[in-house]
Amino acid sequence: MDIQQLRCFLAVAEELHFGRAAERLHMTASPVSRIVKDLERELGAELFVRGYHQIELTPAGVELARRVPPLLAEFDRLRSEIQLVAAGESRVVRLGGSHLSPPGVLDAVVECAEKGNPGRRVDVALAPSSDLLPALSRGELDAAVVHLPIDDPAMEALPLASYRFFVAMRRDDPLADYDELSLADLAERTVVTFPLTLQPLAMQQLRDDLVSRGLRHFRLLAGADSAMLAGHVRRTGDLTFTLHPDTGGSSRIFDDPAFTIVPLTDGPAFRLGLVWLAARAADRVVGGLVDAVRERWSSGVLEI
Repeated sequence: MDIQQLRCFLAVAEELHFGRAAERLHMTASPVSRIVKDLERELGAELFVRGYHQIELTPAGVELARRVPPLLAEFDRLRSEIQLVAAGESRVVRLGGSHLSPPGVLDAVVECAEKGNPGRRVDVALAPSSDLLPALSRGELDAAVVHLPIDDPAMEALPLASYRFFVAMRRDDPLADYDELSLADLAERTVVTFPLTLQPLAMQQLRDDLVSRGLRHFRLLAGADSAMLAGHVRRTGDLTFTLHPDTGGSSRIFDDPAFTIVPLTDGPAFRLGLVWLAARAADRVVGGLVDAVRERWSSGVLEI
């Protein structure tokens, strides 16, 4: 039993389809099927019930699917740790950042990474939180600025900023003349948001909060694209939430004569934080970054 076999098995177990698993692994279906059969032969157990149009996990397959993810995560972390040791003094600081986070927050964290690791280059990878967290778990990043909360006990988090939302709408919207809005004012309107996949736990909590306070009509975008969001609002007249354009980044998309933004007095809780692997806290690169961030944020979480 080897790592490739386990990766192939897990992809098939999660997709329940050899073709989709192969696409995910950048392979074709035939070798994936062969690798899984070899694994079944080595284990002496059938892992899948194969039907004409679908496959299902056997009890042995369910148990293996439960045990494999932590094994693969530990292997990936081990590989990463060995690479870091080999890099020695030439090692860079690998920081991830949500592509939708306010630039000022991420810039401040980069400055902390430089301060805590003098002489080391800081590389920043921009991606959705849902991509950064698995990369962090695999040891491919030293830390990441992502949307909170997280539910991985192997990770630690330091809150950095809480969002103060505005309601973005077309300039001709009936609500555009308001000086401020509450969620009650939006109860009969459709609110469009980024998909839950942006950061499933954070986005689900956001949605649950809105539902508990009376909002009923939602539309989810297919992707986390700010231009797509603004285009949808402009075309349909739906509402959405945004930060003030002065925070920069993706919020500037609504700094346009076609739109109006109005402060939301009782917006939902939504936070941004720095996350790292607890097991890596003693690592001098991770520790230097985290200590510098703690010092800079000693006065508490920012409201943005």
